[in-house]
Amino acid sequence: MTIIFEKIIPNKSQQEKLYLLLKNKEYSISHNKIPSPEEHKKFVLENPYIEWYLLYKDNNLLGSIYFHTDNSIGLNLSQPNKDDVLEIITLVKKNHYPLPPIKSLRRGEFFINIPSNDLNMIQILKQLNKKEIQHSFTI
Repeated sequence: MTIIFEKIIPNKSQQEKLYLLLKNKEYSISHNKIPSPEEHKKFVLENPYIEWYLLYKDNNLLGSIYFHTDNSIGLNLSQPNKDDVLEIITLVKKNHYPLPPIKSLRRGEFFINIPSNDLNMIQILKQLNKKEIQHSFTI
């Protein structure tokens, strides 16, 4: 079955689904503790991404995906598997285009940020022959 991308408007139902996904996330890059529902609602209403979608397969919520101005993609799946990730990447490349490169600021291609402890997603991307380009560290 095809994965469906539902654009974040955002409406109340989407806010609730995004919060549920956030609360159930096993790995994170951007936060150490879950924001309150009010904090999350404010964040969603600000819609800080170029594009942001909920992902569905067979009417089941799979996760979300968003696109940043640096051409990075946040791909958050509840239970990632190789076939779904491949289909999502294929749909992204078919329907979205990265912003032009800016030397020292932005790559000219999309890239996916993955938490370093999300070994399953890292393995899936390696199986799909995606090139690892960076390791990041907080200081």
